[in-house]
Amino acid sequence: MGRSTTWKSSSSGKVARIPEWAFVALGSNIGDRARYLAFGRQRLARLPRTGFVATTSVEETEPIDGSAQPPYLNQMMLLATELAPRALLEHCHAIEAEAGRTRTEHWGPRTLDLDIVRYGDLIIREPDLSVPHPELPNRPFWLREVGELKRHVLRAEGARGMRERDAAGDESPRLPVVFPEWARASKKRRAHIERVAGLLAHWADRMAVSPAERERWLRAAAYHDAVKDASPGLLRGLAPDGWDVDTLRHGPAAAVLAANGGEKDDGVLAAVRYHSVGFAEWDQVGQMLYLADYLEAGRKGAEEDHPALRARVPADVHAVLCEIARRRIAYQVERGRALLPETLVFWDALTCDD
Repeated sequence: MGRSTTWKSSSSGKVARIPEWAFVALGSNIGDRARYLAFGRQRLARLPRTGFVATTSVEETEPIDGSAQPPYLNQMMLLATELAPRALLEHCHAIEAEAGRTRTEHWGPRTLDLDIVRYGDLIIREPDLSVPHPELPNRPFWLREVGELKRHVLRAEGARGMRERDAAGDESPRLPVVFPEWARASKKRRAHIERVAGLLAHWADRMAVSPAERERWLRAAAYHDAVKDASPGLLRGLAPDGWDVDTLRHGPAAAVLAANGGEKDDGVLAAVRYHSVGFAEWDQVGQMLYLADYLEAGRKGAEEDHPALRARVPADVHAVLCEIARRRIAYQVERGRALLPETLVFWDALTCDD
């Protein structure tokens, strides 16, 4: 479960260096309780620098203090997050407020209650933040839920250890990804997406990009191959005219679905739409996704110099971009595949040295 220490988290801007396991309890006993829990799950899964891992089933319990108020619906979520505990707590309070919670009575009725029950093995004792939650030993349903979710942690920790032993030394581990509801990706495909996200996070840290920009890169990673394993009929229905190569339709299809799902960032959508073919009008997120998709360590057919290229990216993005574009275009030409107009314009706009 990670290291055991006391984290003095008074600085709300502090961010964990690696993802940590956060167990967050959800409860509701006012109004449409199931709807409030669903709202809480949705908002927690979309937190920045955070990946959804698993949830327990929903169960109904009586108020813990025996007071005369309606019964609760309870559930627990397991998150892998880079947010520091205090930052996570502030997000939880903001989500509660969005759900209409008012703090007028201790242990009183509430539309939505979010509690950080555990945060890895950290021990925090501050006036407004205690982890593990002091009530954990007194709530049998929390103990059951933590036990259920720990199985996911043990499996993930074992897999992470194997990945780190096999890594070349210049990669960050696979980063847990919040996959959209419309995703149609196999386990193998999801592993690729998580490696792309991990590489993007690694580069973002090396390049000291802003948190907002880093989040854009990770959203693009989550979308880009999310429907690559969908049926050809679905992809043809979503891809625009001219995308007549089956192996390339997943990008534009994912961009359509992401936009329908609420993604409003045109740069992220362009990165996803053209990640396999290139696009002259990309901003940074498109260029970085194009590189990470090709250079992630587990990609089939990776060449011997890929570790060196990955290491060069933070300091020399344009030169590596030119090299990868040259290779990707040569691969298509060697197999007799026609290049899309977007690819030709992209190559011309790069102004690479011959």
